[in-house]
Amino acid sequence: MWLVNLLLLLEFAGCGIATFPARLLFQTPDGHSLENLAVRPSSKLLVTSTVLPTLQTFDPTSANSILDDVFTFPNANGLSGIAEYRPDVYAIAVSVRNASATPPAAEPGTVVIWSLDFTAGSTPSDFTARIAASIPQSMFLNGLSVVPGNPDLVLAADSLLGLAFEVNVRTGAVRVLIQDAAMTPIGVSGPPPVLGINGLHVRDGLLYFTNGQRQTFSRVPLGGGAVEALGSGAFDDFTLDSAGRAWLATNPGQLTLITPLRNGTFEEETVVDTLLVNPSSAAFGRGGGRETKTLYMTTRGGQIVAVDTSGGDA
Repeated sequence: MWLVNLLLLLEFAGCGIATFPARLLFQTPDGHSLENLAVRPSSKLLVTSTVLPTLQTFDPTSANSILDDVFTFPNANGLSGIAEYRPDVYAIAVSVRNASATPPAAEPGTVVIWSLDFTAGSTPSDFTARIAASIPQSMFLNGLSVVPGNPDLVLAADSLLGLAFEVNVRTGAVRVLIQDAAMTPIGVSGPPPVLGINGLHVRDGLLYFTNGQRQTFSRVPLGGGAVEALGSGAFDDFTLDSAGRAWLATNPGQLTLITPLRNGTFEEETVVDTLLVNPSSAAFGRGGGRETKTLYMTTRGGQIVAVDTSGGDA
């Protein structure tokens, strides 16, 4: 028993991580909100905003880079979630009314899923765009995620209905995958918009998700079952690393790291507590080397921020 206790003490001690350095890469001139991002194989970022109908790109490896327009979605007012469901092919949640309105996108069917395919052209900047699916019953789609092993499936969080849709981006078929009280904003008071499930990601058959109004980070089996609470905070979107750790954008200005421990519990700590202004999403760089240790973040304060996580290897 003493050996088990010693190992647990060493594990807890090893998880103590100092604050990571964060660096501002870009600030929108007018301060408009940035919502979500995806990292392309080229390391360039694709960035969405709930107040703009245009998908933008940003090169974090280039000095003095700016946000450049990629594609403006017709009849749209804003964009939310984005997910790479095939190599360099992305699903984007597109709102046809202003997502910052109160209540946001309150009419069913006001958000559709588009697909942008960057492999269809002869140059890295070429792409094709199409509507992949309409969701007539949707109220307010937020985060998007892929399903490992199922390249045609995307999961979409509906923050007002409190559920996760499964969307087949090849056929357009849609069904409710999981609906649970832990995903809803119901019964929780607060200023509008009152939103439930926000970010979501799948790992090892489990759906991890945040609930912005209830301030929870949880997981549930994809096939259904009991919801397990993993952390508490004003979380927005997040990413999971190869070690199973969750890096969560946390309001009003933090990055939270939640680490699974071998005794079945989870350690929660703040690893960035400066610079960030209402962070909204996070994603690791690609391409090997230093990029894979760099966590890129967007904020509703209009920032793109790079966090150096190389000092916190699992």
